[in-house]
Amino acid sequence: MKMIIFSDIHYLDKRPKELSVNLKRKLTQYTMPLLEKLIYEINCNIKPDITINLGDLIEDTYNHEKDVINLNYIWNKLKNIKGTFYSVVGNHDLRTMNKREEVEEIMKYKHSTFSVNVNGYHIVILGTEIRHELGLERGGIFKAQYISKEDLEWLRNDLENNTLPCLVFTHFGLAEDKMEGNYWFAEAPECALLRNRKEVKEIFKKNKNIMAVFSGHQHWTKTLQEDGISYYVLGSLIENIENDGIPDGIYFEVNLEDKNMEVIEHHILLEEY
Repeated sequence: MKMIIFSDIHYLDKRPKELSVNLKRKLTQYTMPLLEKLIYEINCNIKPDITINLGDLIEDTYNHEKDVINLNYIWNKLKNIKGTFYSVVGNHDLRTMNKREEVEEIMKYKHSTFSVNVNGYHIVILGTEIRHELGLERGGIFKAQYISKEDLEWLRNDLENNTLPCLVFTHFGLAEDKMEGNYWFAEAPECALLRNRKEVKEIFKKNKNIMAVFSGHQHWTKTLQEDGISYYVLGSLIENIENDGIPDGIYFEVNLEDKNMEVIEHHILLEEY
């Protein structure tokens, strides 16, 4: 099976004239050119069996109505990806939503936590809940940083009943990482990882079929190992990673054969820099 994975595209319909520190780091003006080039590569050259986005489809605006419009717009663009395509729901996608179902309705998902079998592999997508009692502390990250008790129970049952090699996809990281040197989370490592990740990993420990876990959110790319599982963290497509005004353009190509997996890092380059 061949798979393409990308993350954190942070679509924004209009870039403000006065840029915040965050937007100087997120080159949202390149979201659409990069995405259009990636979709062309996927559809015309790579032709994977499945494509997955790891969340944060939009750069939220703290305006619910506008965020709904932007989510609808970018989702309609992503529907141009041929073949099987799924997306994780990220914290920016949820930040101004009144309930998780608003995003699920746009994506036409019954639930943002689910699993599918593709070409002999079990694909698990983990969504998070909205916890309004946590408010907008830390930019609303805490609000969307937990997997619900119901989804944890679903995950336990799903993995117990699965016999296929399994790949798990989340927005927040699960592997322990101190975040030293990370632009976004070095001073707030508690914001980088899923808050109740230990409960998730306890479930993983009881399952022998998990090959790898992929996550985004941290806006850098690295691989970690825990309990015999490889955790791949994928950077943002539009991150100004070198502070040179050029977006990282990163995505993964994953090739699987039986229980053998090859992860190849690619970077999209545009001609307009």
